[in-house]
Amino acid sequence: MVEETVPEELAQDSRDVNVAPIKEEFILPKEDHELPAEVQALPKRERRGMNKTRRKDMKHAETRIRAAAVRLCPSVIQPVACKFGEKCNCEHDISAFLEKKPADIASDCPLYDARGICPFSYACRFGTAHIDENGKQSEKTPEKPYEATTNCHSMKIQVALRKHDYPFEKTQNALDAIKNETIGSMWQEKPKKMNMKKLDRMKYLAPLTTVGNLPFRRLCVNYGADITCGEMALATSILSGAASEYSLLKRHPSEKIFGVQLAGGFADTMAKAAQIVVENFDVDFVDINMGCPIDVVNQKGGGCALPSRPNKLYEVLAATKSVLGDTPMTVKIRTGQKEGILKAPETVEFMKKNPWHCPDLITFHPRSKEQRYTKLANWDYTIPVAEAAAPVPLWVCGDVLSWEDYYERLEKYPNVNGIMIGRGALIKPWIFTEIDERRTWDITATERFDLLKKFTSYGLDHWGSDDAGVERTRRFLLEFLSFQCRYIPVGILERLPQRINDRPPRYQGRNELETLLSSQKADDWIEISKRLMGPTPEGFQFIPKHKASSY
Repeated sequence: MVEETVPEELAQDSRDVNVAPIKEEFILPKEDHELPAEVQALPKRERRGMNKTRRKDMKHAETRIRAAAVRLCPSVIQPVACKFGEKCNCEHDISAFLEKKPADIASDCPLYDARGICPFSYACRFGTAHIDENGKQSEKTPEKPYEATTNCHSMKIQVALRKHDYPFEKTQNALDAIKNETIGSMWQEKPKKMNMKKLDRMKYLAPLTTVGNLPFRRLCVNYGADITCGEMALATSILSGAASEYSLLKRHPSEKIFGVQLAGGFADTMAKAAQIVVENFDVDFVDINMGCPIDVVNQKGGGCALPSRPNKLYEVLAATKSVLGDTPMTVKIRTGQKEGILKAPETVEFMKKNPWHCPDLITFHPRSKEQRYTKLANWDYTIPVAEAAAPVPLWVCGDVLSWEDYYERLEKYPNVNGIMIGRGALIKPWIFTEIDERRTWDITATERFDLLKKFTSYGLDHWGSDDAGVERTRRFLLEFLSFQCRYIPVGILERLPQRINDRPPRYQGRNELETLLSSQKADDWIEISKRLMGPTPEGFQFIPKHKASSY
């Protein structure tokens, strides 16, 4: 058991705990930023935490909007017959569709494929940008060669899974060997297609559920991220053929080192999902999530619950590593389930016991499941974990929001091979540039808005530029803004660097746009989305993931 200690950098810092030091001239009077009356009327406990019903409420609103929207039948713009015939509820007349369609967004279409045309044609919300004077679709040579997303062709796999036709002999052999206790004698160490020890000190963007989508990862790569990992995919959902889960495996060509993260608590499902991934998709490594604190994942034996079940942990690691072959297997862990009780060294030593279930890289998040994000990560916990992990590379994730944080931790904890960045990248994606250049970037509001334009463009490329694609992009833009509003402009801080858990008093920026980008109100995030993608449809609803007084 390791006692909780106050990080040295906090002990030496004279500023108020958890209060960001904003210059006096930018702070707004208290009465200008009180919580709404209906929020203040709630008990304090109910003002904090997650909006647990938000997904259902937002889904219902999205369903109503889609039902009311006019849609153009694909048979009108593609060489295919309408498979619904007279029962089709889509519009087949282009003129009638254009009359009912919402007003186009006054901007050039960001979605031209390798052929130089927009695949959404008249249905595109930027349609007027690629319609000539005769009302026909025009072609345009993109300024940069189009780079198509990979890992997209999963339909055959999904069909085979639904028909129970996918060949899982490799997984079954591994499970039989574990059951018969012969896996050790069968094990043959194969050279990995990538040496994980050569990744030391590269900039690693953490896998982030919901917000770590492909457009966001592309954005971070633009600013210097070297390693990216897809959002957590549930092994059971992969095996059920869920299309939404297969979308998490997609990769953009700009992602030079890319991994897929799987979560689950049983060897058969995890090994089968891993086998599907390595046999059909272009990935550089597979990460096993043993640090997810979400209850629904833990109740099924995955996430933080997996290390507390040694027999299941052994089976999951051994079976998964067996089917991965030359693809490296990495794991992500936390300190343990209970706050203040460090179980991670025991878990690491257990995983290292035999080569046939030893990870090729371990990522450690020095927080407990119980803690979530209520306190700063305790980096002193990395010392015993690093000792237990050697010679397996150990990476650490937690509370890095500046280049100073990054290099100070690497200097103070030399046994750490690298640092993974999660919330810090959500708050300021340009942190990777700051790390490269060892400087604090006082980014302007205009530069931040251009960053959001780029994210929007990537989102439309990924989700589509028709009505459904625009609204999907808007939704994930708003999720992104719920974190980016926490960035405090360098020019209005009294002391640097900004600390990740410091919440500022309500303040105004150096101009109107900077004030808007710093707002923690969902209505202001929606206003930003309108400036980028036009007005929201009638009945649109966005509920922040965290309640008004959460941070």
